[in-house]
Amino acid sequence: MTNGLAVLRNVFSTDSLTPLKQAATRFFEIPEHQAFNPWSHSLLLTALTDFGCHQDQLLAPLTAPGLDQLFSQTLGRPWTCKLEHSWVRKKFPPLNTPSPDYRLQNWHQDGALGVEFPPQPGPVIPITELLTCWIPLNPCGIDSPGLEFIRTPQPALLHFTELDDNALRQRFAPQKFHAPELDFGDGLVFLNTVLHRTHALPVMKQNRLSVEYRIFPR
Repeated sequence: MTNGLAVLRNVFSTDSLTPLKQAATRFFEIPEHQAFNPWSHSLLLTALTDFGCHQDQLLAPLTAPGLDQLFSQTLGRPWTCKLEHSWVRKKFPPLNTPSPDYRLQNWHQDGALGVEFPPQPGPVIPITELLTCWIPLNPCGIDSPGLEFIRTPQPALLHFTELDDNALRQRFAPQKFHAPELDFGDGLVFLNTVLHRTHALPVMKQNRLSVEYRIFPR
């Protein structure tokens, strides 16, 4: 994972993803639940048990061959998935924006989880140690929103005042920006320091469902 990102092709079985997709589809038909975040249009993964997904199916995708070794080698120790930080998300292209409250997720680093930033940049802030395993529940990146990355792990967290898109495109070479096209069964694993955001273009017409697991050292 030299660029901080691993693209996994056809790794996740239909059997492991379908229960999650079916439960998420049921929920987002009428998204009313205490675990729902309307700003990011996201639902805590554990809430899918209220919509027909069994408890033992929540983590089924993480049993895919090779994932255990990838997580352990990257973290340098055994790992665990914390469900309280794992989410199901529905993202919309600009054409389908559901409400004024909805926002795309702009540039950020997942290692900022739980971090309180000062108003202005200052001393280096400790980063939260984790990996993200991100799995689309339908094809994405062409006709539905995916993720865009800057394929350069950062030595530390960038302050939120440094995350403007124009500023980042001046700071990093064009070839560092990458928005992978993914099919059902594909997924991504990326480091806590890697900058990323929702990739949604005006030409896109379809919505996207995805699940993201947060992987921590045990």
